Amino acid sequence: MAKDGDQGATADAGDGIGRHLRRERQARGLTLEQLAERTGLSRSYLSNVERDVNSPTINTLRTIVNALGTTLSRLLHAVDREQRVLTRPDQRVELTRAGVDGVTYTLLNPDHGGRLEMMMLEVAPGASSGDRPHSHTGEEVGVLLSGALDYWVDGVHHRLGPGDCVSFPSTTPHRYSNPGDVPAVCVWAETPPSF
Repeated sequence: MAKDGDQGATADAGDGIGRHLRRERQARGLTLEQLAERTGLSRSYLSNVERDVNSPTINTLRTIVNALGTTLSRLLHAVDREQRVLTRPDQRVELTRAGVDGVTYTLLNPDHGGRLEMMMLEVAPGASSGDRPHSHTGEEVGVLLSGALDYWVDGVHHRLGPGDCVSFPSTTPHRYSNPGDVPAVCVWAETPPSF
């Protein structure tokens, strides 16, 4: 139960800096009223900042972090670190490739800076990666969530159903096609990232 009267605010309210400010305040055992006294800002304004309803100016943000006994640099580092760890559904990036109709790639971990790329692959009925196999450096692992997918790895045909997984070096020639009448939806991991 919230001691400071901010019922309705949850630990994951919003994706901005407000949640981090709230976490810092609560870690110090401060109520919104106490923080309001320290900063000269109203309790309702601080509550809105914590819920990412209001975006504070840099000067106001400095006032808040100083009152919390932290620094703006430390706070922004925490936000950046979380953004590299957590990707919310509305932060995903949807891509298509030129010359490949009916195939959508949704990057599940965009801007992560790592060596592993995760994506959702949706292949429309009848769509494919093309008639010619392709290859590139790295490794791939994919699991089909729904639909059906024909996959050729080094010329060997595999019919994938929901739950089936393929894993191979990306240097091996490969291609795919959706033989069904519903979209094929897969989760795919690739290293190194290709997008």
